[in-house]
Amino acid sequence: MVVLVACQGKTDSSLVVGVLRGPSAISVSQWLYQEPVVKGQKIRVEIFDEISDLQAQMIQGKVDFAVLPTTVAAILYNKGVDYRMIACPVQGSVSVVSSDSVISFKDLKNRTVSVAGQGTTPDVLFTLLASKYGFRNKELQIDYKIGSHPDLAQAVIMGKVKTALLPEPFATMVSMKNLSVKHTISLSDELAKSDSTLLFAMTAFVVKESLIEKNHAMVDSVSNRYQSAVQWLRSNVSEAADVAVKRKILPDRDIALKSIPQCNVCYLKMSDNAPRVSRYLQIFFRFDPKTVGGKLPDKKFYYGI
Repeated sequence: MVVLVACQGKTDSSLVVGVLRGPSAISVSQWLYQEPVVKGQKIRVEIFDEISDLQAQMIQGKVDFAVLPTTVAAILYNKGVDYRMIACPVQGSVSVVSSDSVISFKDLKNRTVSVAGQGTTPDVLFTLLASKYGFRNKELQIDYKIGSHPDLAQAVIMGKVKTALLPEPFATMVSMKNLSVKHTISLSDELAKSDSTLLFAMTAFVVKESLIEKNHAMVDSVSNRYQSAVQWLRSNVSEAADVAVKRKILPDRDIALKSIPQCNVCYLKMSDNAPRVSRYLQIFFRFDPKTVGGKLPDKKFYYGI
């Protein structure tokens, strides 16, 4: 397991929040900038490079809170890993980037688009959009040979891949490193064309059920503090950029300054948005029930309703 903050073990005075390196870690920049204390307990952030490592920590109950893809949170919940969704902190921004003459989704006809990770959230949504536009199997080729976003971004920068599907901050990174590459199509914008009320709920902030039972007020306080941290991020991009570079979330300050505002960080509590997240998960369930763990999560999955 590779984490940015060394695993120090659980103590009575700390609450551990597991996040993935990228927009999820950026969303808690204030907590990385200055470790907060909530009701006498420190909040300690651990950054994971691999989703599998974060999942393993959740299965073992070693993190109190986590920020991870909403579909993965649903899968774990349906497997009996008892974490409940408090909020959607990162709606995400996924774009088709291209050095080719691509302006609209229809321009992808008879082209190859490189995607990192078959069955991932971006891949499922992209495949569904291709179907909506009436593309048949051979009219749009999806190449999964490059398995990680950093590697795919590097291939685009070097000109080895012309068109790719990339989330932030990688989409901004490649357009800054290779000026011939442009952001051409936003997945969230395309999805909004068919349903303007759809919440692009890419990430879930979840809490361990045992902590809810032990200290409901603490959970609410941490949630409110996270909401404040997101507000801090939006008002302090320069400081957040310094944190992102120092903690090796992003490679340099220029990329951080430009990509952080594009990450679509906005804290939306489930008390107001659970039905919208449920509709988002229904998209995946209809595509393939396995993408959400075989069934839609029940109402207990959503904290605060």
